Amino acid sequence: MRQREYKFNNSVLKVIFGDILNSKAEVIVSSDDTGISMAGGVSRVIREAGGDIIREDAQKKLPAQVGDVIVSTAGTLEHQKYVFHCLTLDYEHKFEVFEGKLANSEEMNNYIIQHSVDKCFRLMQALDLHSIALPCIGVGLARIPLKQLAVNLADVISLNLFKTQKPYEIELYLYESTGYDHNRLKLSEMDYIDMFENFAIKAALYQHELEKEARMSVKNSDTRQKPIVMNIPKREEMHHQVFISYSRKDVDAVNTIRDILEQNGISYWIDKEGIFSGENYKEVIVDAIETAKAVIFVSSVNSNASINVIRELGYAVKQRRTIIPVMLDDTPYAKSVRLDISDIHQIEFKDDISSGKEIVTSLLYILSLAEAG
Repeated sequence: MRQREYKFNNSVLKVIFGDILNSKAEVIVSSDDTGISMAGGVSRVIREAGGDIIREDAQKKLPAQVGDVIVSTAGTLEHQKYVFHCLTLDYEHKFEVFEGKLANSEEMNNYIIQHSVDKCFRLMQALDLHSIALPCIGVGLARIPLKQLAVNLADVISLNLFKTQKPYEIELYLYESTGYDHNRLKLSEMDYIDMFENFAIKAALYQHELEKEARMSVKNSDTRQKPIVMNIPKREEMHHQVFISYSRKDVDAVNTIRDILEQNGISYWIDKEGIFSGENYKEVIVDAIETAKAVIFVSSVNSNASINVIRELGYAVKQRRTIIPVMLDDTPYAKSVRLDISDIHQIEFKDDISSGKEIVTSLLYILSLAEAG
């Protein structure tokens, strides 16, 4: 039982008993405290193998909080391009930001696992990476129970692989390193059986859904050409507060922004499939922008190269709609809209609580002004 493989779409997940330092993945993940001391466990052996430059580079990106991920150089590690530091422990117990939101340590652990692994996948997409090696984050000094980790890792990794067609190779190392003190934890291979079972269940469920869709496709197939029925939204049916202008290449980050809006009761309109940006449906975009009180511009290298996004922003400016630029990267605005929005306050999107709060605060202020006016 040294290794198991599970297939999700075009990706492969390998659950491995062995030394994470033997991995040839582009990224190696370190489980760290919020000071990135790299003084124990898997973080220590990564630092010892790759040099103190890893810790020094990561600490330049502080402060950060539990659940965040810091990207650093991989130092002298032979195969890796980066180290992703998942912050699972705060020695000073500064969890004030979670007060009233997370009821207990179990919820805190769930948040740490899910948020940090989600961020790893988003960073892989942003950096155009395709392979990553993870340890059992938080099982050591952070004292996250192994059973809880098994459930959450299976959920968050499987979900990320379900929703992409990209060919990712994910390695999950159950024995983080030969330099790690497993005797203190008294773990054996059988202690990790929950990990295997949870991933096996997720893979089986996914395969079941694929087979179900295939059967339905055969059942519903018809040799006659059927007309395509499209539900075109009418203006009188639109009651949203915010219009989201974005590139569909940035869908993962945009989905996070949508979640933030939904959690705070802010209604929005988004062209999810790119259907209404076409020549035949421009009036739908026009109605959606005119109905909105504000426009979120998800700025990135992709959106600033999109003619449809530029048209949307141009019309929003013409209609005097307030634009909130949410920056996914440092790409300059497209020249055709630069004069109109260059002096507008930007929100740097880091997929964390603080940037989400800034988006919501800005929107609520704008919407309150619109209601008053």
